[in-house]
Amino acid sequence: MSGALDALRAAMATGDVDALAPAYARNAVLEASLPGGRVRRDGRAAIADELAAWWDGPGEVGEWRAGEWPAGAALTAARDGVRRRHYLHLSGDLVARHWVYAMAPASFGGGNSGAALERVTLPDGTPGIVKRVVPGGDWLGRAVGGRAVTAELWRAGVLQRLPAAIETGIVAVEPDGDGWRILMRDLAGTLVDSDGPISRARHREVMAAAAALHAAFRDEHAEGGITLERHLAISSPAVAAAERDGSDVIPKQVEIAWEAFAQAADDDVAQAVLANLGDPAPLATAMRAGATTLIHGDLRDENLGFADGRVVMLDWDIAGEGTPALEVAWYLCHDAWRTQATREELLEDFLAAEAGAVSEHDLDLGLIAGLQLYGWIFGHSAVIHPDPAERAWAREELGWWVPRVRAALERTGPLA
Repeated sequence: MSGALDALRAAMATGDVDALAPAYARNAVLEASLPGGRVRRDGRAAIADELAAWWDGPGEVGEWRAGEWPAGAALTAARDGVRRRHYLHLSGDLVARHWVYAMAPASFGGGNSGAALERVTLPDGTPGIVKRVVPGGDWLGRAVGGRAVTAELWRAGVLQRLPAAIETGIVAVEPDGDGWRILMRDLAGTLVDSDGPISRARHREVMAAAAALHAAFRDEHAEGGITLERHLAISSPAVAAAERDGSDVIPKQVEIAWEAFAQAADDDVAQAVLANLGDPAPLATAMRAGATTLIHGDLRDENLGFADGRVVMLDWDIAGEGTPALEVAWYLCHDAWRTQATREELLEDFLAAEAGAVSEHDLDLGLIAGLQLYGWIFGHSAVIHPDPAERAWAREELGWWVPRVRAALERTGPLA
């Protein structure tokens, strides 16, 4: 793969696409999702013409981070400050498929929303983090209705009422021009390790804290939170369409990734998930029939930690109306693979923590929603990512999720 990557990097730096063209197969395909829309080019000549329009003359390659495998490569590269994510598949020594997604400029702790973080010293002299947010100032804020949800929940007093088992790290939310400054303690040292396994005991702690949250706000409208419809549409093609002119990588990936999901998943489940994506209202209505509560909404390893007997839950930017089953479905999508228990055991622990508050029907609807929110990642990893370990992970996930959601769909029946 190094030969093709070396040629790609040289072309980015020099603008000499003619030297790059022989690295592509004659029938290669380029698919790009960039500010302004999607582009598809078929064949070596058409791809060379497209790349020549991107790299007109010499430029500075300021970032280049690549992973290589026998089947291809994945890389993040920036030329003259314009960042893009690339995935390449090989046929022999030639590039057969090339996917490209726009990326926002790099920033410390930006995460998936695009909001930037800054290290500060808090008034008490301890290390802190400031997150500046503007309502609707990033793709995620726009997707949930032009909101700054964490700030709104704090200003409404909701986050101050969380159960004692939960630590948010937030110490203040202050007006700042057209937005808010969220001041937080630096809890990085308490967070779940990025690589190691998660014990079942830790999983149970998270489930217990989440259950306390759900019980505290059951049947209550939490002012400042997002609606179920907004939540269920976060990963939808509609969000990608609304962000057509933006440069955040997730909205740029989702359309192509859902197409990959349709290839990777069985047709019946894929079609049902894609139909729900097109209209989240029926699923939201069905979920409300089982009673809703306040959910964190983004319960996953990067936002979780353990400090002084409490469970750290960071980043409340998509918190709002939901069900406990939706909460655990999102958690399973992210963390089941690294937790020292089977998925069925993790669900047993979840149901035990919720102490009878979640019915089988509620769980079915939550799992349907979970695949609707995260299936695009499974599809992208299974079909487009060239890392064999990533592809195997995605296939294993789909191997559990697809039959489980099929059974749930059979039990719930049509939602419309």
